[in-house]
Parts: sequence; C-alpha cells; structure tokens
Amino acid sequence: MLSEGKLVLTTETSSHRAAKATMAFRDQEAAQPGCSPQPVPEAPLITLVLPYYNEAGWIGTTLQSLARQSDRRFRLVLIDNASTDTGCAEATAACAQMTDIDVRHVHAEQPGKISALLAGTAGIDTPFVATIDADTIYPKDYVARILRLFAANPKASAVMAIDLVAPMDSRQSRKRVRRIMRKARLFPCKCHAGGYAQAYRSDALARAGGFTPAIWPYTLEDHEITARVFRFGLPVYAADHVCFPSDRRSDRRSVDWTWGERLLYKLSPACLTVAFFHVFLAWRLRTRRAFSAELRQKSWM
Repeated sequence: MLSEGKLVLTTETSSHRAAKATMAFRDQEAAQPGCSPQPVPEAPLITLVLPYYNEAGWIGTTLQSLARQSDRRFRLVLIDNASTDTGCAEATAACAQMTDIDVRHVHAEQPGKISALLAGTAGIDTPFVATIDADTIYPKDYVARILRLFAANPKASAVMAIDLVAPMDSRQSRKRVRRIMRKARLFPCKCHAGGYAQAYRSDALARAGGFTPAIWPYTLEDHEITARVFRFGLPVYAADHVCFPSDRRSDRRSVDWTWGERLLYKLSPACLTVAFFHVFLAWRLRTRRAFSAELRQKSWM
C-alpha cells in the first residue's frame, strides 16, 4: 500500500488475503458448471497491473481492449512511471468508460519498470495478478481464459499467454502457437512469454519475493521473476490463450540477452535457473549497464 508517499510491501498480509480469495474462487467455480455466465462478485478475482512511461498513442488502444473483456472480475491498476507526455490523460479518459471496474491510478516516481511493478503489486488482495503492457491488445476473453486455466490447473503457479503479431487464424500465428506449445512441453520450467503475457497466483508471487529492485534491478525482469515463482508450481500454456503486443521494438540489443545467454538459460536444469540469473547473468547485465530504467529509452520514438 502507499502511505505518506512511501511504498510499503505487505507481503504476508497480502498473501493471506489472496489465499482466502483463492478458496472463494474455487468454491464459486465448482458451484457454476460449464460455461454459464458468471455473476459479478463483490470483489475482483484478478488484478491487472499496467506500468507505463510515455505511452501516448498506444495506451488508449490497450485500455479499449481491456474495457471489452467478457469476464469483468478484474481490478485494473495503472502505474504512471513519471511520464512526460500525455499518456496519463489518455489513460484516464479511456478508463472513464469502465464504470463497472475498480480502476486505480498510482504514480511511481522512481525510474524503472521494476519500481513501477513494485508500486502496482503492493497490497494485492486478489488471488491472481497479471502484468500487462501499454502497447498490447488483449482479446475479449483474455481475463476469462486466465481464470479458467487457473481453475483447471490448481497446482500451477502461473498462466502464460502466447504473443502473436498476426491474426490468430493466419499461417504465421498458427506456426508461432505450435512453436511455443512445443517449447513449453520440452522446457516446462522455463518462461516462454514476455511480461505483457504473464499471470500469477498472488501467493506464489509473494512467496517468491515479488518485483523489487532489491532482488533484481536489471532488465529481463519478466524472465527472472518466473525463475523464482516457478519453484512453487509450473506454468500453464494453452494454444488459444494469446495476446497481440506491438512489434515496434526493432532493436533491444542493449537491454536484451545474447544468443549464448538465451541458450544457456534454456539448457540449464530447473534447480539452477535462479542461480543462472543471480550468479551468471546479473554481473553480465551490470557490466552492460542493462538496468531496468534503460527500458525507458525508446528508439522507435
């Protein structure tokens, strides 16, 4: 929660509330067979966390896709990471249409996506939490599929979507879906989705330590966090659970990992995945100055 301008991470309390909400969610799902329409509960089941920095012209479209969600059992938390453009006003205008959704606006002045995620996930009291990006389009059943996949896989710590840049029925997208599903089968303990496509059980995220620069101040936070969370349960992928991120990121070499680093990550045993990030990769990213704040540099602008 935010108190007197200071950020307080209430991990233990949040985990307890999330656990109780998870039990209520399972009871509700069991009482409603099939795909019958779901009544809107008093409290949401999943928190969508959307950090953004200078996303004018993009964030409005993303929020429009969230406004069309068929399952309304979500809370939306937007974290403005000290933007200097009109993105905040664009987000506020888009959210005004979501009169039935609990929308919260948070300002995180500390530069860096991880700091923004820390602010957005503090005090989570829903059983699930999803990280989303301001330049990604989400199908109208995105939230519904997350909740169904968690209900069908009670031991899963996470639900991951497949990113597509072409229509889902296109040859390109079908090939992409087959490739990711194959990788998920071959490497089940590794992450095959970016931060725009990830959803977690809140208690697993809290037990893993959550998003915090104290643990990981570098880029690739979307993969590092999974190394910690997947210790509490493997992720779930589904061929029909997709999203559509922008392809504007044409050159991310300064903040991305090398081909060799990526290969070593893929081949490292599950028991060494956390060590891969914190013993091997951390110092390499530090040498390249690939800190989280570097993601604020946008070469396409």
